[in-house]
Amino acid sequence: MRKISDFFRHLFRPSDLFSLLSKDRYRSLKIRIIVIDAILSVVPLLIVITISYFWFQQILKDDFKDRLKGDIESAQQSVEFFLDERLSALRFIVSSYTYGQLSDKETLNTVFGRLKKEFPGLVDLGVIDSDGLQQSYAGPYRLERKDYASQDWFNKIIIRQHYVSDIFMGYRRIPHFAVAVKNEDTERGFFWILRATIAMETLGKYTAMLNLRENDDAFIVNREGMLQTPSTTHYYFSLSHLIMDKFVGCSLSTGKVSVEDIEDQSGIRNICASVGIRNSPWILVSVIKSPSYGRIPKIFRNELFFLSVVSIFIGIMANVFMTQTVVNRIRHADIEREEAIAKTEHSNKMATVGRLAAGVAHEINNLLDQSGELHRQKDKFRNLLAGIFDSVNRCRKITHRLLGFSRRVDIGRDVIDMNDTIKEVIGFIEKEVLYRNIRLDLNLKKDLPRVETDKGLLQQVFLNIINNAIDAVQEGGFIEIASDVRGGEAVRVSIRDSGTGIPKDKIKHIFEPFYTTKERDKGTGLGLSISYGIVHRLGGSILVQSEVNKGTTFIVEMPIKGYGV
Repeated sequence: MRKISDFFRHLFRPSDLFSLLSKDRYRSLKIRIIVIDAILSVVPLLIVITISYFWFQQILKDDFKDRLKGDIESAQQSVEFFLDERLSALRFIVSSYTYGQLSDKETLNTVFGRLKKEFPGLVDLGVIDSDGLQQSYAGPYRLERKDYASQDWFNKIIIRQHYVSDIFMGYRRIPHFAVAVKNEDTERGFFWILRATIAMETLGKYTAMLNLRENDDAFIVNREGMLQTPSTTHYYFSLSHLIMDKFVGCSLSTGKVSVEDIEDQSGIRNICASVGIRNSPWILVSVIKSPSYGRIPKIFRNELFFLSVVSIFIGIMANVFMTQTVVNRIRHADIEREEAIAKTEHSNKMATVGRLAAGVAHEINNLLDQSGELHRQKDKFRNLLAGIFDSVNRCRKITHRLLGFSRRVDIGRDVIDMNDTIKEVIGFIEKEVLYRNIRLDLNLKKDLPRVETDKGLLQQVFLNIINNAIDAVQEGGFIEIASDVRGGEAVRVSIRDSGTGIPKDKIKHIFEPFYTTKERDKGTGLGLSISYGIVHRLGGSILVQSEVNKGTTFIVEMPIKGYGV
């Protein structure tokens, strides 16, 4: 289970992916991708083909009805937009002009002329008072002072704010319809109506928008089924295909689209669709006499089946090729990424070595100063001779330690004492700690179990964390390093400082490459990212706890029984 969790963790840490996936695993990845993709693509396709063979005709029939439904909804919306546009224009006029202004014939003629330019098909425009008398009229007929009080549309608009009429003949004796809006004058206690009439032919272009074949038909009826536009399917009607006749072909929907099968006088099954038009008494109807889904099953058994087989073969071949290409690129990218991370780790080591050089030089210089006393105090030659040898040995240890830290080697397996490893790291930075007047507290638990790990890499981790702590702590602050055993399975090392701390919104990013909370030019943002990768490669874990202005604690846990690479 631990290797599995490490695998998924390293998926998000690309620097460690190459160490987990061998050539065999890449080959296995290719096979799994090909098999899974084939199953997910070919099996459903075969199921669909098998089911479609028996149900294809019904599916196509439903699809045809859906497309018919979409076409008639589109035409419905166009008619509704047409009506809304005219009503909105009338509302704008009654809100922009007073009753007195529009009652003036010259003013009304001017408004009518402008409105007709915008809306072709407009016949005339009239102002009607609350008694039903047309007080002002603009148009080609002599309709001033006409009385509409007994008209059905006038009685309906009294209780509404707007009205759209059926197609009717009226005083003009030609088919037309009217749209009207009411404006109430609350101060005077009466209302008046602005009414426009529109030629019936204007509606015909909206029924022509439907994608119909030669024998199909589309038209508009009112809620009683009376034709509002001409129809060509005259055998559906009681008298003829002229307007104002009654349609008796199918049930009519005044709300959403209704699609149903019907049978004409010859016994042929056709399709009838209908939908109500908002803000009007109209219903849009379409009759389809020649549905095109009857011949499809035969085509399916021949051309479509052959094309399906060819498509499956081509798809599998393309899948194999693409999988091969993608996995090869992943493998090459992982190799290059692993090499780049390794170079970065080494560069980070060398940067740290540069920082330690001053401390080493200071240490060696102190030792040589002590040896210079031999020339001034020959009487103490014998006592100081031992000191010379001790100083030389110390110089040799420091130099070897520095060379060993900077040397670039593969991961090793050392059985180490964690406390001694920590003390060796402190030997690198103790002069800088003293110079910065930082208190260094060691709370190392005695008799810790020895740990199997890579000593050099672990020292690099501790050195990176302690260097960060030194940078964060101000003069007079402290750094505490403690060690302990956790559950008999791991050794825990905590490094706590009294520095500035890390804000909560930034703490989740500190292990990301090139992310740093230090000032500009004071950090590369790679130290903690590299340390994170090293600890996880060695089988351990690293956590951080921090609070602004109270300090930061890094906790490193390493397994006692070694690690897997």
